[in-house]
Formats: sequence, C-alpha cells, structure tokens
Amino acid sequence: MSGVGARIATDTVSLLRLDSRKAQLLLAFYGVANMVFVVMTADLVRSPWVSLTAVLLVMVAASLLIQPGTDPFPLRESWFVVAVVVLTTTMVSWNLPVEGELGRATWHQGANAWLLFFMSIRRRSGLAWLGFGLMTAITAAWGLSSGRGALTAVLMLQSHAATLVVAALFGSGLHRAAREINAFAELTEQAAEASAMTQARREIRRRRATEVREIASRPLERIVAGESFDESDRREIGATEAALRDLVRARGLTSPAIVTAASAARRRGVDVTLLDDRSTTIADGDVMTRLSHAVARFLDDADDGAVTVRLLPEGRHALVTGVAQAGDSIVRLELDDAGAPVELEAPAGD
Repeated sequence: MSGVGARIATDTVSLLRLDSRKAQLLLAFYGVANMVFVVMTADLVRSPWVSLTAVLLVMVAASLLIQPGTDPFPLRESWFVVAVVVLTTTMVSWNLPVEGELGRATWHQGANAWLLFFMSIRRRSGLAWLGFGLMTAITAAWGLSSGRGALTAVLMLQSHAATLVVAALFGSGLHRAAREINAFAELTEQAAEASAMTQARREIRRRRATEVREIASRPLERIVAGESFDESDRREIGATEAALRDLVRARGLTSPAIVTAASAARRRGVDVTLLDDRSTTIADGDVMTRLSHAVARFLDDADDGAVTVRLLPEGRHALVTGVAQAGDSIVRLELDDAGAPVELEAPAGD
C-alpha cells in the first residue's frame, strides 16, 4: 500500500525493522555462524576455498535482503538470490566427501533456506519456492552421483522445507497486519484532516465575527441608544455597511491598504464596489502586495463618481480590472498576473 499524504506506508521492512542496527547484528551473527561451520569442516571437504567462496556469496545475498526498500523485494535482486542458492548448492554439494558423516559440512542448506525464508517474507514466495525446488533437484542429483542416494539427500532438506512453510504463513500474517495498520493510519489521517477542517472553519467564523463586531458594533450601539444622526453620520454608517459587504463578496480584496483606501473613498462620496470572482486566494505575497498598493492608489485618485474593482477568475487575461467613472471621465485599471499595472490605451474621444 502506498503512503497516504506525507506518511510512509507500513510494510514488512518496517514491521521487522530489517534496516535497524539489530538486523545488522543478526546478519553479522548469521555470517559468523556460517563461517565457523566452513572452518570447522575444512578438513572434510575437497577444497576449503570452494566453501569459502560460497559463504561469501551467501553473505552478499543476505545483505541485499535486509536493505531498506518497499515490498515486494525487487525482481532483479530476487533472481540474484535464487542464482546464489543454485550456485552455492552446486559448489558445496560436489565439494562434500563421498563417504562418512557430513555434519556441519552441509551448512549451505540451512544458510540458503534462510535466504529463501526472508525472500518469501518480502513477498517473493513464488521465487523462494522455485529456489527451494532447484536446491532440492541439485541435492538429489548430488545424492545420485555420490552414491548416497537421491532420497537420502532430499530428506536432508525436509526441515528446511518446513522453514519455508513457516515463512509463507508468517509472511501472510505480516502482510495482513501491514494492510490493517495502513488502513487504520489512513482512517486516522482522514479523521485528523476532518478535525482540522472543522477547526479551520470554526476559526474563520470566529475571525469573521470579530471583524463584523469591530466594524459594526459602534454604529449599532448608537442606533440602539436612539441617538440622532446627521449627514456625516449617515455617510459613516454607509461606509460601514459597504465594508461589511466587502467581507462577503470581496475577500481577496480586503488587504489593509485596500480597506483603508476604500473607506476613505466612500467617505469622500465615491460609490466603491469591490468584487472577488476568484475561487482561490493569491498565494504569492509579493503579488498581493503589489496588487494592494496599485488598487489603493486607484481608489485614492477617485474624488467622486463610482469605482468598481474586480478580482478576476484564474485563467483570465488579467488578475485585476478596475473602472473609475466620474461624469464623462473614465479611468481604467488592469493588473497582470504579477500584480503590476498594464498600460491601457485611452478610450477613443478622450
């Protein structure tokens, strides 16, 4: 299972901690044990160098199997492990004495069985059983050629077959546990995301309530108190009502610079309309700063009449457009995606 968001999905490597220091110590113990068997049986085999080469190949394969990485174990490395099992079984088998007790001289059988065990755990069970089948066939052939008998040779592997059966069952349980852990982690993440979204919505409502309270509380208190209002008061209340509308329909244009300029223009008698048709916020802070200053200057230049500033949807030819009209005079504003003003041709007849 793949990761969810930034989380790394649980797999066999993480459950068994195959990339931990303890796993490295276990690998070292595995190597030392096999090397001890090679040294102990050096006088039994035909050539100690053959056994030494075989144990080095086994260690290379074992070191690959504990490397960090996602499961299933990479196919190329899996075939390499199978090749090591086949090669070392062949090398060591025909390096054994024809007669007498073998003892630990057959160390390669247990060593290779553990290679296949871990490959099966890492979701390459099919190749692990293929490797074991090839090891069995080679061992049977050696039994025939050495005169010990194919059945006798094959029976030497019966306990190792049980090791692979355990690997299949253990691996299946690990994979199921990993799936359940990942499913639970995904549900936990979804619950956390839902909680975060709820908290964010609650914070937005709280912040907007605070904004409304800061803007409208004083005029409302005066209305409730029954105070009388002159023309200046009515203009102030009109500016307050317009600022509340801006919070609803022009969230993207409510930077401090624009809010201050719009309020001042409304108090001068300018009819200011701010519109936000963009579905997303402007993430680039520099662009938002340039946009705010340009719109604020555009509003400051208006002494009367009407001004409309619109934040356009994404994908349009401009980021912001504005129109200021006072009598027959029309002034236009257009900002590009970088928030910089675009030079516009004057309308015909101006």
